[in-house]
Amino acid sequence: MTLSRFLIREINDSRLLWKHRAKSTTACIMEHSETNNMNNELQYAKPTKDIPGPKALPLLGNWFRFIPHIGEYGRYDITTQFRMMRDQYGDIVKLDGILGHQTTVLLFSPELCEKMYRIEGVWPIRIGMESMHHYRENRKNIYNGQYGLGTSQGKAWYDFRTKINPYMMQPQAITAYVTQISEVAEEFVRKMRTLRDPKTLELPDDFKNELYKWALESICSIALDCRLGCLKSDLAPDSEQQIMINSVHKMFDLMYRLDVLPSLWRLYNTRNLKEFFRVIDTLNGIAIKYIDQAKKKLDETTDNDENSHNSILQKLLRLDEQVARVMALDMLTAGIDSTGNVVGGLLYYIANNPEKQEKLREEATAILPDKTSSITHDILQQLRYAKACVKESLRLFPAATGNLRTMPTDVCIGGYKIPAGVNVLACHSLITMEPTLFPRPQEYIPERWMRGNTEFPSAQETHPFAYMPFGFGPRSCAGRRFAEMELETLLVTVIRNFRIEWHHEPLKYESRYINTLASPMRFKLIDL
Repeated sequence: MTLSRFLIREINDSRLLWKHRAKSTTACIMEHSETNNMNNELQYAKPTKDIPGPKALPLLGNWFRFIPHIGEYGRYDITTQFRMMRDQYGDIVKLDGILGHQTTVLLFSPELCEKMYRIEGVWPIRIGMESMHHYRENRKNIYNGQYGLGTSQGKAWYDFRTKINPYMMQPQAITAYVTQISEVAEEFVRKMRTLRDPKTLELPDDFKNELYKWALESICSIALDCRLGCLKSDLAPDSEQQIMINSVHKMFDLMYRLDVLPSLWRLYNTRNLKEFFRVIDTLNGIAIKYIDQAKKKLDETTDNDENSHNSILQKLLRLDEQVARVMALDMLTAGIDSTGNVVGGLLYYIANNPEKQEKLREEATAILPDKTSSITHDILQQLRYAKACVKESLRLFPAATGNLRTMPTDVCIGGYKIPAGVNVLACHSLITMEPTLFPRPQEYIPERWMRGNTEFPSAQETHPFAYMPFGFGPRSCAGRRFAEMELETLLVTVIRNFRIEWHHEPLKYESRYINTLASPMRFKLIDL
């Protein structure tokens, strides 16, 4: 390293240290003030038992209300269950007496959600993926005490997050990946042409699986530093790529059965738990093979300048091999189903709103005069309406119902005492459908997210804690910038090549552990 580069790095490090100390001092002052306010509120808080909610019966609790197909709530998906409870009990609801579950408090107003986030502390606790944490504790050969962003807590979580933040959360983090994500999008558009029915120009009933292939190819190019070939026309049903997709589907289904529905897996090794272990072992076995290939490639290089490597995986491998491995596995498990479902919803809303689609196409054509041109980082920076389209789609069809925090101490929310260890869930998917916050909430109106918009009330003026598709605070989604880049890139590439139409019944989806497409995605594609 040259002397000038050394001095520049030292100056930058000093600036970062000064900013960190300033932020830490401010945070300590705010935390002290917040603690005093909380202590005062707790003195006058109503007891936990007074929080409205379904009454748990002696011995039976509340579990009988959630028996599939029979119980009061068991006939519906999670979003509908929560809507029923909000309509019956109000903006704060206590749900307890569920076999194998801690008491959970549901929040249905942005003001209450803000309070939850404000008191989460510098090490937010989120004990909501217990089955996954159990798996990781029992696979020491893979995780070795590093449980990743999803299931680790406290200082262990903070140390892990601190290591990956510089490579995931900075605005420039996506720059090195735009070209390859654009290549994946272009290849996917070519495949979409071949999948259409020659007469109807509609995509097949199983196109949803193609969306998952696109999502897997995209996230692997980031997380595993390689292309898997998911978009090949002759991909076999028993290929590694399809096995990975099937494994992630099954993983989320089993997490719903183990962590959401009443389950005895905490007491003994149930059939679902055994299947859960088998499924993730299969997924990890394939993924680790590619991580090891990246490590071998890095070991063979003679260049020791870490700045010459743009790959997140390689940078993390240089920093901490175990962190790199676990982070890659985290990205893989989070980046297939969630992104694949969300992009399906995005294309659905665009297809059903032709006037919005045309406005989007005008922007895309102005920035990409040649529809075969690749998207660059500079082009992404110019997109305004496309970004608004993505935001509005996530309002109507978010990846999950809400964001969960586990209270680290006794707190007061909504005038009620909530003891330490209780889970609190901010139900943003219902909040964003409130007409007082988002006028005409059922309609797809990207204009509400446009700065300087005079056509429609601006979403920028609503409560800032109403819309949280990627969470908030230290525990917000680490992959947000990458997910947004993937969605924007594919959206613009598709719209620049096709007019997309929908001629079927409204979109159906299942709200379980994550929101999952339930309709055949039979889009009609008309070449431009």
